[in-house]
Amino acid sequence: MKEQLSALHKKLEGSRLAPLVQFVKFGMVGVMNTLISYVVEMTGYYLLFVSMTNEQCKVVIVSALSFLISVTNAYYWNNRFVFKGERVGLKQHLQAYVRTAACYALTGLILAPAMKVWLVNVGVAFWIASLSTLVLTIPLNFIMNKFWAFRK
Repeated sequence: MKEQLSALHKKLEGSRLAPLVQFVKFGMVGVMNTLISYVVEMTGYYLLFVSMTNEQCKVVIVSALSFLISVTNAYYWNNRFVFKGERVGLKQHLQAYVRTAACYALTGLILAPAMKVWLVNVGVAFWIASLSTLVLTIPLNFIMNKFWAFRK
């Protein structure tokens, strides 16, 4: 079964469907990152920094920690699984990592919140606004990672 799946995967990667396969893989990494980010935030907030009295500081710390860990995870799996990097040497890896972090920062820390604020201000329910941002930020993040962070 594993060999059949591997053969199908190689066939799809060599076909006209290769960009779609790559996008699906990117989505899989994204789902994993979302789960990791959530677990890190909850663990930090409710276990690691539970005694911290400054609520705002606690939120900033767990958010930053969550972002750092999820971007590192995204870089690793996008490099190995999605875009299959041929980077050699610390400098090339560091450049790709910084670019990956910039992509995620732009879409996740700047664009998505700005879109949510705008949509809520025009009367869209927050949960719909939050889901709606994904329609733009996921493909945009994929394009930026593919053609900038992981370009060959």
